[in-house]
Amino acid sequence: MSNQPSEKAIQRMRVFVEKYTEKSGTFVSPVEGVTEQVILGLAQNIDEIGRPLCPCRFYPDKKEEITHRTWICACDDMQIYKYCHC
Repeated sequence: MSNQPSEKAIQRMRVFVEKYTEKSGTFVSPVEGVTEQVILGLAQNIDEIGRPLCPCRFYPDKKEEITHRTWICACDDMQIYKYCHC
């Protein structure tokens, strides 16, 4: 498996982040480069497991984790606090 996400997944996550933040009033990290790394991590998880699992956490079993929904972007914390914690 490639260490780089597909361009299709990257573009999908860029559009998702842009539309979600615009629609919900949520904020992404103001630190330069952080949002791009989050998008790349989300895209990698799309390619690997088919879901945008938060890339900023460690999961012993990603496939098991997606069944709980808690850390699928936009994660519960992001929906409650209106900013990405990554």
